[in-house]
Amino acid sequence: MKKTAYALFMGGVLLTAAAASTSCNEEKATGYSGTNKIYLTAADNNAVMTESDATPLEIEVTLTSTVETATTLTFRLEDDAQELLRLEGNPVTIAAGEKSASLQVISNEKNLLTESCYITLGIDAAQVPAGMELAEALRIRLNPNPAIPELTDDQKALIEGYKEKFGFDLNEVLGVMKCTTTLDIPGDGTTNDFATPETRTINGQTVLTLSEESTADMPVLKMVDNPMGLTEYLYWVFRQNTIDDDEYWTQMGEESANQRLMDRIGWTATSEETFNVTLNGIKCKNLSASSADLDILGEVEDSYGDPYMIVPFDYSFSAWDRQKKLLDAGDADMQEIYDQGGFANPAFYLFYCGADTDEYESGNWLESKGHIDFEKGEMTFQFVIDHAYASDYTRVHVTYTK
Repeated sequence: MKKTAYALFMGGVLLTAAAASTSCNEEKATGYSGTNKIYLTAADNNAVMTESDATPLEIEVTLTSTVETATTLTFRLEDDAQELLRLEGNPVTIAAGEKSASLQVISNEKNLLTESCYITLGIDAAQVPAGMELAEALRIRLNPNPAIPELTDDQKALIEGYKEKFGFDLNEVLGVMKCTTTLDIPGDGTTNDFATPETRTINGQTVLTLSEESTADMPVLKMVDNPMGLTEYLYWVFRQNTIDDDEYWTQMGEESANQRLMDRIGWTATSEETFNVTLNGIKCKNLSASSADLDILGEVEDSYGDPYMIVPFDYSFSAWDRQKKLLDAGDADMQEIYDQGGFANPAFYLFYCGADTDEYESGNWLESKGHIDFEKGEMTFQFVIDHAYASDYTRVHVTYTK
């Protein structure tokens, strides 16, 4: 298991904190008299929109406890100077005796974006009733219209060759593919964000093309946008392991490597960052006119240079770019921060353990593989992922259709 010493140290700190928290929370046996928190949740826990798609994103507004009288809450879109989105059903009124309502976020279809951005759904604090507060603003990822890579003449020739040699048309799985991604999350993680088991379903789309690694005898696929439908989920997990973790990562003190890293590169919970993911090297094997098996594991190196096998997602993250620039320039202070465990590299926190064998030895592991059924027009995957605060693997199943 990679980074064992760091994990053991972190686990000890968090277990101590968890024990203290448990004893503190045993104060009240009945009733609730604290702040009535307002929670915002996107449908399917998938706060992702595409600029050209006017399909409303449903947002559930939920309170900790019911209200005695009808209560009106006014929400607003922040960081949206270009008015790319709008709200419908706002303000929201929660009826007496209830604790939930809903509103919608809709794209204005301006088609101005060239890269993804984040727009925050917040609340008009001046109009929040006494005794209530927003638990956390909701970050909505707004994607530009998907850019489908144009195939080169050489790639087109390879595809024609596969058709002649094996009898299938690879174009059936290239371009924009719709996907349904199911995550079986184990719970029992080392922070509250990952404590509860759940099954999460994400509906999205991925852009696929033919990889430059392809040969005349073996097609290789590349996912250039939202691989496996997981970009936003992976970013959420990464943030809960770092900048949004208020139990450990951001609470180590002013002299800690984490705080020094944040100060040096200006990385905060509200700093404007870009996060994107691609996946290359999906090898098509056992080829026939009706089907192909997909080999999705690849060898990567962890932060200490040790190799291990995972689904090799490739992350692009602006705060890591800033840290890496200082490291590459020989900045002694940043090198010390890095050596002491101050990392902005998503790859350090995501896929903490290898996926080719069961490193947790709990029985939750499954083989990582994929399959194309050309007759059904369907492509499927199964694999496992984990992260620094996980206690076990999350099982992932993905189904692609046109």
